[in-house]
Amino acid sequence: MSSYASDNLRVLQRELKTVLQKDHGGEDRFGTLLSYIGPVDSAGMEGLLALAEKSAAASGGRTMMKRIGNVLIECLQNVMRHGLIEGDGFTQLYLTLESTPVGFQVQCGNMVDPEMRQHLTERLIDINSMDEDTLRKTYIETLCNGQLSDKGGAGLGLLSLAKKATGPIDFRFESHEDGRELFTLIVTIR
Repeated sequence: MSSYASDNLRVLQRELKTVLQKDHGGEDRFGTLLSYIGPVDSAGMEGLLALAEKSAAASGGRTMMKRIGNVLIECLQNVMRHGLIEGDGFTQLYLTLESTPVGFQVQCGNMVDPEMRQHLTERLIDINSMDEDTLRKTYIETLCNGQLSDKGGAGLGLLSLAKKATGPIDFRFESHEDGRELFTLIVTIR
């Protein structure tokens, strides 16, 4: 593993540790249902999705399980399309699924470059400013347009996340000295 890749993994491990140490006010019914750190690929996505769906089904029922599954798929695809690719050809990420007092929360973090930071910031600010009707119309227009970006997506992922989220999509970036950015996406589902 290169120094660059091990630095990325250390950043993700530190962030996951912070998330897992979050206090939910001593209520046993809230807390982390799933946490993962490591590379993401198609096979790994299927395993994570199966684990998350089992956890969600036990805590929130079948409908909630499907919504959480859809959000996880979109988050993981976002990482695979936009995350920094390590020397081994994979993108590292951390992922948590939590039961909170306001609903379920999916938190996903990965490293991106400064250009992607700019793109994601602009896109998420735009999406978060849309009301429900505008979001639905934009989603349908994008779906009908059908043009794929150079990253292989049609721009539907973040729109789809916003449709399933309760409230705006929360996100943040943490800059690192070498220009990398830790991108964290938080989606709440009720």
